[in-house]
Amino acid sequence: MRMHIVVAIVGLAMLGTGCTVFVSKETRFLKAARDHATQAQVRERLGDPKYTSSTTDGEPVWVYQVIFVDTGVANQWGAPGAWCDEYVLTFDKQGILRDWTHKSEGHGGETMPKYCVTDGYQPAS
Repeated sequence: MRMHIVVAIVGLAMLGTGCTVFVSKETRFLKAARDHATQAQVRERLGDPKYTSSTTDGEPVWVYQVIFVDTGVANQWGAPGAWCDEYVLTFDKQGILRDWTHKSEGHGGETMPKYCVTDGYQPAS
């Protein structure tokens, strides 16, 4: 019985460690940066945002869209196409990252999608 518990704990630890391999560098950075990173630090790490805006309270909002195009040969695991990750970052009036959201969407077969994610950020016209 005791051996089963040890195996279960080791298995859960390996699963948790293995899943971090699939977390994007943007997500890892933003998780660590919340509530202390400045706009300059975010820009240095993630580059220039695709869109900038502000909330009704005047807080800056930055939007990043990361597109990954898989042009590989179709196989049993999936088809070529694009994936798009959208990160919407909200800063306070002092320029500190306070919150962020992440959406991801696959565009099977489409290598240049017209939008990043369904119901994603819409810049003001």
